[in-house]
Amino acid sequence: MDTIDKIAAAVAAAAEPHAGRHDVEGSFVEEGVAAARDLGYLAAPVPAELGGAGATVRDMGHAQRILARACSSTALACAMPLHITLAAAWRWRRGDTLVEPLLRRVVDDRLVITSTGGNEWATPSTVATPVEGGWRVTGRKIFASISPAADVAATFAVVGRPEPGAEVIAFALPLSTEGVEIEETWDSCGMRGTGSHDIVVDDVFVSESQLTGRRTWGELDRPLLVTALHAFPIIYSTYLGVAEALVETVLGTGRVKEPSARLVGLLDFHLRTAGWALDSVQAELGDDPDPTVESYLTLQQMKRAVTVAVLEIAGIATELAGGGAYARRGAVDRMTRDVRAALYHPHPPEATLVTAGRARLGLPFDP
Repeated sequence: MDTIDKIAAAVAAAAEPHAGRHDVEGSFVEEGVAAARDLGYLAAPVPAELGGAGATVRDMGHAQRILARACSSTALACAMPLHITLAAAWRWRRGDTLVEPLLRRVVDDRLVITSTGGNEWATPSTVATPVEGGWRVTGRKIFASISPAADVAATFAVVGRPEPGAEVIAFALPLSTEGVEIEETWDSCGMRGTGSHDIVVDDVFVSESQLTGRRTWGELDRPLLVTALHAFPIIYSTYLGVAEALVETVLGTGRVKEPSARLVGLLDFHLRTAGWALDSVQAELGDDPDPTVESYLTLQQMKRAVTVAVLEIAGIATELAGGGAYARRGAVDRMTRDVRAALYHPHPPEATLVTAGRARLGLPFDP
């Protein structure tokens, strides 16, 4: 969608001049995120009927590649509210009116949402204790990207003990709620500007009206499948965009000569295969995908293909850039570190192979 790409380019222009400084400082990419919020980039997936642009997963994946070429951290930070909004829009289009107030606020109030599922996924440890009218929730949410700019967390907690079969509640948690604190813990190797701090929840009351869904602890059930359908294409489009920028930067120095042609060809191979994986999977799933286990496995294998490719690209690019790039901070160093974060979204490449293999053999697998 041309309009979305133009907005992504405008956000990229706001973010790019600050990318290096935020990496060195480990500070939050506030300029890029502010532009994404104010220009309507984060609201683009909201259905047109509710005031958004109705952007699809494919639209936003392409836009993320544009943004990631300018600033990895801004793009990855934006990926979190984007995938939540995409999933909510999918639910709304299928008749779930529960998410409509959230979608309207993303447009009308420029609401920014952080996601807390990266470290908990199927087995949250945050505990919800039933009380009259709702629950008292206590726990720690780590890897909450974009949290310095977020208004609300899309999160969940297990009711009672974290054990197989327990109920998990999903809910919207305003970060201004008493008992909620953002603890600035993020000091990472890469993606240093994402502001992926911890959110500490201390005996916070959550009412029935805040619930956005329920699921089962330790199971790959429908809510997780819906999340996967919308999160992984957006997140891994981001990593491919970073890798594309890394290759452009290294080749743009003019130092790479004919004897390195084979390595350059290998870079081209990995970029193409990662792009094919992303594009073909999104074409296969379509713009209104069904949340099935087969779709989940397809996405996991796509993640593996992109992760392996971008890590290979990082190694080759570092070799071609030479010792000068290694010896000082700069774009090559930054992007080489940033793509390594592709390893840390559930699940790593080797775990993906085990999961896919067990599924092919008709064996149960652990989500």
